[in-house]
Amino acid sequence: MKTETPALKTLVTTWLALVALHFTILGISYVKFGGLGTPLMLILAVIQMILVMLVFMEVRHGNNLVRIFAAAGFFWLLLQFTLTASDYLTRAVH
Repeated sequence: MKTETPALKTLVTTWLALVALHFTILGISYVKFGGLGTPLMLILAVIQMILVMLVFMEVRHGNNLVRIFAAAGFFWLLLQFTLTASDYLTRAVH
């Protein structure tokens, strides 16, 4: 199976976007957003994950089987986050 390699401009642009998102997350951690900070950082982390999957892991140019397994992995991660959050949010505070 032969896939096309992403152009250097695409790789550099994606890398710069990842660095900018990383420093945005770092800046958010120093600013007090109250209860909004953590969900905002998680949203930015998911955007970073999607960029890595599409560009560097080349899921965008993969066949349907690759896309199905990538979506299954993403679903599994979402399931783990949901179960962890439900356990954490339903515990009694001691």
